[in-house]
Amino acid sequence: MATKLYGTVLLKAQRIMNVLLNTSNGMTLDEISTKAVIPKPTVFKILKTLDYIGFVRKDHEGKRYSLGSRMIGYGNKALKSFDIVSISEPYLNELSKVTSETINLGVEENSRVTLLKKIDSPQTVNLNSHVGGAMELYSSAMGKALLATKSDHELDEYFSKIELKPLTKRTITSISELRKQISQVKVDGYALDAQENQDDVVCVGAAIQKYGKVFGAISVSTPQYRLDELLLDDLKKLIISTRNQIIEII
Repeated sequence: MATKLYGTVLLKAQRIMNVLLNTSNGMTLDEISTKAVIPKPTVFKILKTLDYIGFVRKDHEGKRYSLGSRMIGYGNKALKSFDIVSISEPYLNELSKVTSETINLGVEENSRVTLLKKIDSPQTVNLNSHVGGAMELYSSAMGKALLATKSDHELDEYFSKIELKPLTKRTITSISELRKQISQVKVDGYALDAQENQDDVVCVGAAIQKYGKVFGAISVSTPQYRLDELLLDDLKKLIISTRNQIIEII
């Protein structure tokens, strides 16, 4: 039996706020009603209450609605208490079971990737990484996935202060080539480290991004000798699927 929820008006208010979340210029009453699939009189009453408590604001002409400044405080508080490790853990554990490969979760700190969680593969593999350790953005799958979330200006800043040192014979040290890869990551939704960060290790990674904020990145690592086209295709699909599941609950 489905759980009976108290206060269906709250669910309608959430639908309205979700609609407003996806606009940058505000929306009219008619537009909100259409997008939220809620009758206009009901939307008007809910908006009036949301405006009163500061969750929604009207423009000077009173024709367009946007999320209110009161939401900033809630958002900042939520981010401070946000624990990407705890939220991601069940999905990373499932990914580990399905692949039997090493699973990683990291965040960007000081223009590098800091490893927050690592689930070791039950199979034999020698990875030079540990929780709390850091790796370069330009050479790792998680790092390139994070670089793909940046604007052109942010990428310019990154490349202006980073020396692209070769970590293996396959490390890409050409800025133009890295930019091409980063552009492709934006299209594909995943990044590939083809033995660029560590010899004989291949990684597939994806960034965790929602509401315009980057929460981190995940990756799956496997030794080159175990890898074939079929496995690589599976890892690409699985890393995207896992990333999407995490994003869904953020």
